[in-house]
Amino acid sequence: MIVTCPSCDAKYRADPQALARRGGRVRCASCSHVWTVDDDALTLEQPFEAGAPAPEPVPEEPKKPHEVIRERAESRRRQARLATEGAGWAAVAALFVVIMAGAWLFRVDVVQAFPRAANVYASVGMTVNPHGLEVHELVVERIEARGTPALAIEGALVNVTGRERPVTPLRAAVLDADGAVLVEWTVLLESPELAAGALERFRTVLPDPPANGTEVLVELAPQATGGTPSQPPAAPSDDAPDAEAHETPAAH
Repeated sequence: MIVTCPSCDAKYRADPQALARRGGRVRCASCSHVWTVDDDALTLEQPFEAGAPAPEPVPEEPKKPHEVIRERAESRRRQARLATEGAGWAAVAALFVVIMAGAWLFRVDVVQAFPRAANVYASVGMTVNPHGLEVHELVVERIEARGTPALAIEGALVNVTGRERPVTPLRAAVLDADGAVLVEWTVLLESPELAAGALERFRTVLPDPPANGTEVLVELAPQATGGTPSQPPAAPSDDAPDAEAHETPAAH
């Protein structure tokens, strides 16, 4: 586009976009007159005199000290706000990690306090034992007791939590190939409670086990979960003097 100096009538070719960015302010290269090109001139196109120099753009006025101080203060406030927001999100993420770790480490306590939480754990593939006791190191051996075949079962009841837990009786059972219970009995332990991470070993002997038995199961007895015990305990057999206690098996 062509602009004309209102002071000396010198004509210049100018870039409309450059003029628009500077608000239309220009300085004449001939007489140094400064003026603002109006909107009509910004859209005017007309012949251009060859050799006429382009108008010089007016340099931006330097910022005043108070403006510089205000911009710096605003920049610091913006950075502080971003830092605070970042710290807040980091705290939220850290809290989430702590909650998840606590839900894992104290899952037994959580299920004891809120039984329905067991379903939440189960939904993520985690079975939680609310009693904090587990049967470990189970060993089954066929022996002879008083000249008849017998089944000796040994193992350990372990407190897998971080605090003391009351000891519950165990249910021992012999199953057939289809999983049906052939015979079951209750195994009692001596200790009333187990310290955190502690264990108590047990041994029980089943005389004359069923011939079609294929599997032995030892778990917390039904009364540990609100059921009814099978039979009152009987004295240990002569062939198992180190047994903690065991019941006379009840056939099914």
